[in-house]
Amino acid sequence: MSDLNRSPTSYTWQVPISDGNVLNLDARPGEAITVVGANGAGKSALATWIAERTEKNRLRRVLAQRRVWIQSSGPSISPAQRESSFSSMEHWDRSADSRFLDHADAQRGDIAMFDLLGKIGSENRRASDLLYGESLPTRSDVDALGTRVSDVLNSVLERSGILVSIQLTEKQTFSAKHRALGVEYPIVQMSDGERSALLLAAEVLVAAPGSVIMLDEPERHLHRSISARLIEALIDARSDCAFIIFTHDLDLAGEMGARPGKVYVSLGVTWSGNSPVSWDLQEMTSRDEIPESARRAILGGRKRILFVEGMEGSLDASLYGTLFPEWTIAPSGGCEAVIRNAAGLNSSDAHHWVHAAGIVDGDGRSQEERDALAAKGVYVLSVSEIESLYYLQDVLAEVAHNQAKVSGEDPGELLRRATDAGIQALGANGILESLAAKLARDQVMRTVLAGVPKDLSGPQVEVTVGSPYGG
Repeated sequence: MSDLNRSPTSYTWQVPISDGNVLNLDARPGEAITVVGANGAGKSALATWIAERTEKNRLRRVLAQRRVWIQSSGPSISPAQRESSFSSMEHWDRSADSRFLDHADAQRGDIAMFDLLGKIGSENRRASDLLYGESLPTRSDVDALGTRVSDVLNSVLERSGILVSIQLTEKQTFSAKHRALGVEYPIVQMSDGERSALLLAAEVLVAAPGSVIMLDEPERHLHRSISARLIEALIDARSDCAFIIFTHDLDLAGEMGARPGKVYVSLGVTWSGNSPVSWDLQEMTSRDEIPESARRAILGGRKRILFVEGMEGSLDASLYGTLFPEWTIAPSGGCEAVIRNAAGLNSSDAHHWVHAAGIVDGDGRSQEERDALAAKGVYVLSVSEIESLYYLQDVLAEVAHNQAKVSGEDPGELLRRATDAGIQALGANGILESLAAKLARDQVMRTVLAGVPKDLSGPQVEVTVGSPYGG
């Protein structure tokens, strides 16, 4: 989204960064600041730091350590208890120990349901005043009522994939009705995931207009197929509010990256005693065309990414993971994708904290090709493919040794039989010719692609390729 079309900033936090600079986090209505990172990367510390510096009447915070069970199907607190508990909750949400402790965990569910019931009651009173007023309501009067909060709530639940709708009973309690089965039951009997979605949605929908809504690990108790859709629906429903989300969920962070707002990767936090003093935060842009595996690695705060040929779950990817345990392996399909991804990520200023490299199969590449690829951070195997490791004598001997422990056979005899079988397979009719033809075909294809002229306007395009066999 162009900055010209963005909403004005409603709140700014100047976050100290580990390089000595300051990062301005700008909260805007209808947008979300998303911070994703591994455990211990400073997300909770940053959430508390921001909460401490936000006016309490502007902040609505949903803590990660929230509990989802509720005592009854309606609020079990009085108005006086609600006011007292909410005032204390606003104070505790901005305290330093809110990073790991929720003093108000027993009251949050009741407060959310009390406020939801109060909002529904307020809407009903306004509608009643219009209906029974001295004059008939005009269309503008009806439009001013807006969409009922109960309808917004059920729309949010439906968009997120929750199969129940919430209804207010005559006893001023809430019931859940299964959309497909038609079964109705008290909300205390909802599943943990359904209650989590209901309470999270209620807290967001009853927040004061123009609030900064902080969601700390909103994915807790929710299936991964639901969490992103739920948060997106809530942001759309409360476009008057600014959101800041702290999450472990890479799918959620990825979805937020496609929406208005910013996504940051938290790579670490520096402490002075018990107080955080700076963070290593890097912005994750959504413009880069990189494979899903690499995008998830970047969102997860990984600093070293190795692009390899093959697909997720392939044997070569497993081998590379064993050989390079300190790297995040990103299978990319063919060699051209490996080259494009490694070179592209290394040239991107948006991910300057990421070191990317690539490894491609040998496939008969010339030394000139190898040098050109190395300049791009892509390295060529000295053999045709990584699976050639299986044919090393030491590897075969180790396999035979372990197999002998199970079978009781002599490891030397097992190794001899395996070697003989391999040589015999290579000598079978057409095998060597087929292997040579594959290498030749790959070499010709690379030569043709490299030789395509820039000017293609003529009636014919000629590319001359010498025989890979040298004949």
